[in-house]
Parts: sequence; structure tokens; C-alpha cells
Amino acid sequence: MSEFQNKAVRLMAARSGEASVSDLAERQRNLLFATLELYRALGGSFEQLEASIMEDATGAPRRVDVIIGDLMHELAAISHIHDMDLMQAAHNTLDIRLREIRAVLATGGAP
Repeated sequence: MSEFQNKAVRLMAARSGEASVSDLAERQRNLLFATLELYRALGGSFEQLEASIMEDATGAPRRVDVIIGDLMHELAAISHIHDMDLMQAAHNTLDIRLREIRAVLATGGAP
């Protein structure tokens, strides 16, 4: 696994517990919320989303690795359009989350 992936998984475990990392329902929900937030930030509408879902409702699911590759491909293009480095944005987010955990721990709270 990549350095980023290992760091993200360790951070997730520290923040939400080891079980959270492998909780498929939680991963599905978080992925849906994150992708919908990005979709909306890019100007996507509910009507466009609904039309896209209905258009592909009967398609057979593809392999997870292929879909992740397609997702990374799209994220690279979106990052290019917004003149940002995809991996730098990802590392910056992990660093922010780590600072949040440290701040909570410094005040005696639980992450």
C-alpha cells in the first residue's frame, strides 16, 4: 500500500477506532457523502444526478479496482482543472485531521 493509504488508515483508526476502518457500511456512507459534496461543489444539480442514476440503474457492477482507477482518473482531471496537485491536497487533508486529533488529545478529550 502507498504511504498515503497507510497514513490515512492509521489516522482513521486513531480517530474512529480500528473497527471503523473495516466497517463497509460506514465506508459506503462516507464515500457517498464525499462524492456528492464534490459533485455539488463542481456545480452538479440534483436533476443531473437523478438522470445519471436512472441511466445506469441496470448496469452490472464492475470490479472495485477498476472503479477506483476510474475515480482516481476523474479526480486527477478535476484537480488539473482547479490547478491543484491531487496528492498534495490529499496529504494536506490528512495533516489537518492529524492536527485536529492532537488538539483534542491535548485538551484531554478522546479523538
